[in-house]
Amino acid sequence: PCMTYNVDEHQSDNHYNCPLVAYYPEVIAANMDFDKTKIVYPFINFDHDATFAKAIRMHFEKVGIHFSEKDIIIAKNAATNEYEAFHEQLVKEHRKAVAYARENNHPIIVLCGRPYHLDPLINHQMNQLLTQLGFVVVSEESVPRQKNHKVNVLNQWTYHARLYQAAHYVVENKDMNLIQLVSFGCGIDAITSDEVRDILKDGNKFYTQIKIDEIDNLGAAKIRLRSLKEAIGQQKGA
Repeated sequence: PCMTYNVDEHQSDNHYNCPLVAYYPEVIAANMDFDKTKIVYPFINFDHDATFAKAIRMHFEKVGIHFSEKDIIIAKNAATNEYEAFHEQLVKEHRKAVAYARENNHPIIVLCGRPYHLDPLINHQMNQLLTQLGFVVVSEESVPRQKNHKVNVLNQWTYHARLYQAAHYVVENKDMNLIQLVSFGCGIDAITSDEVRDILKDGNKFYTQIKIDEIDNLGAAKIRLRSLKEAIGQQKGA
């Protein structure tokens, strides 16, 4: 579906999806030939049950699939509960990883990016490079949801709100550092990177950014990560 708004995680002034995520179905439909296959990509909003159910029913009926609006709302509620359960499990695994790191004296990296960066062909398995260097790695999506920290930018994008919250979380934990993955020349990252850098700098933390769509080989990335580990070690020993 096309989704102007993401799920409201109550961590920001608004909860937009970025244009790439929000309208990618339109890009696919305009640029790919599906022959006789019918592609259904309604514009939906999770914030209002009645509007959501009406849109789903209308668009599926156009291709001969029929659901009652009551059943659609039941399915939506079940999906919402499952999504929340997934996040709770993610936070639980996050806490286990942090506990393991502290028990074994490993440095912790909160690896930040967007959900599509989870694809190993996109992220170049940056998480594995970090674990090979002795870091314990957790994602910013697994960070326990924080109070709505004040930031110096208009905080209206769900993914970016997670990033800012993760930066504040790292500042509050002495054994954590943050790496921000960026890709696809996202213009908004010109704002997010400055804000995250400022949050970390105010907390006496290092800021590391890796542009994963500019990597021809992993040599340069490995040097950056090794340098970060050395700098963390020096800071710890100071």
